[in-house]
Amino acid sequence: MAMVLDALASYVQNMLMEMVKEEVHMLLGVPNEMEKMNVKLGDLKKFLMDADRRNITEEHVHGWVKELRGAMYDATDILDLCQLKAMKRGPSRDTGCFNPLLFCLRNPNHTHDIGHRLKKLNEKLDGINERSKTFNFINLTSYRDQRGKIESSRLPCRETTGEPELEVIGEKIREDTKNLVELLTCKENTINEHNKVMVFAIVGVGGIGKTTLAQNIFNDELIQRKFDKKIWVSVNQDYTDIDLLMRIIEAAGGNQRAGNTKVVLQQTLKETLEGCKTLLVMDDVWNHQAWENVIRTPMTKASAQGSCVLVTTRDYRIARGMMAEEPYHPINKLEPEDAWSLLRKQVIRHKNDESQVDMLKDIGMGIIAKCDGLPLAVKVMGGLLRQKRIRRSDWKTVLNDSIWSISQMPEELNYAIYLSYQDMDPSLKPCFLYFSLLPKSTRFGVDDIIAMWISEGFVHGGPNDLEEIGRKYYND
Repeated sequence: MAMVLDALASYVQNMLMEMVKEEVHMLLGVPNEMEKMNVKLGDLKKFLMDADRRNITEEHVHGWVKELRGAMYDATDILDLCQLKAMKRGPSRDTGCFNPLLFCLRNPNHTHDIGHRLKKLNEKLDGINERSKTFNFINLTSYRDQRGKIESSRLPCRETTGEPELEVIGEKIREDTKNLVELLTCKENTINEHNKVMVFAIVGVGGIGKTTLAQNIFNDELIQRKFDKKIWVSVNQDYTDIDLLMRIIEAAGGNQRAGNTKVVLQQTLKETLEGCKTLLVMDDVWNHQAWENVIRTPMTKASAQGSCVLVTTRDYRIARGMMAEEPYHPINKLEPEDAWSLLRKQVIRHKNDESQVDMLKDIGMGIIAKCDGLPLAVKVMGGLLRQKRIRRSDWKTVLNDSIWSISQMPEELNYAIYLSYQDMDPSLKPCFLYFSLLPKSTRFGVDDIIAMWISEGFVHGGPNDLEEIGRKYYND
């Protein structure tokens, strides 16, 4: 919703800028009010990405977004009113102007009403902006342009470490760990003349357990013995070259130099890994260029034969782009009994709870069915059940709740889609939401969908590039 507001705010800003150019603020008798409103909208837009990230899981943020949405509706109401007045009157004979907003404001019968509304809206935006400070929103809009200025502890994306978050549940993950450890430590890796550093990939949907499997591999005793350096780095969508290199160097035990340019840091990484048999785990990779353009050259030049990269990703294309060894390792969903073991472990607080929880297994299995075999979804539901009493009535309430969370999180049956949406590029989110509203019984062509997105203002770019950009949105 917040990213839809971004498009709406941009539309209102464009209209305001046009009004300022035409010096309409002089007609309204509210000097500088339009410039102020334009600045306020720009300030609020900076935080919409972070608000969108927190909107579903934080009730107070949801209320703030709702309030801002109301203010944007007030702004569009003003524009609609002007358009209605202009349509009734038609173009001005003396000026030939048929910009509805400018026509409306040049009419003295409407200037007082419109000016009063704009002033009230400005005051409302002041209050919304002031309340935004209580949420400590992060300006994610400029994050991609920053270079190593944001500490990893403040990164908005999910940051992982090599330490397992959960105890291993199920025989399948133990078997997968064993097989991949053997693959990474295989003697053939040390005599492979074609690839000095071999890349292996774990692939699966969001929440399926890729990171958990990689963590167990990373901490395996054989891995600890076979590799001189073991590096874990969480990549995410919002990485920067500088930040990524700095974190890898730090994890490898290297020293930072003055003048942290990409070239300098790549040389530092090369010196840090020189002659070492290295295992690099790249978790949650969304773009193969993180490997291809940043890490590959210094690592392949410096590392000893037998070094490996283990990448986790949701997209097989990323694995192919990184030239990972085939076949890639797919992560399958949890078996029902393994999922129950995980849920049970999340819920039980004391040993005395075990028998009570076991008596609710039938309801628990129903909840697990809605989690669709996703470990992260099971963990989320376990955390929710942990807040409830261990009673059939409470568990049944959770099972039958269509909202499935005290903070209005989407149903866990669709959790993989929800996770993918949360990590989606902000420009794609309104397009995705709009697409989800189209009737399932009707077939739409790609060109039709792109045209709808453009008409709604979701596609940003030059007038001659909109269709091409819209097609890229669709393919992404």
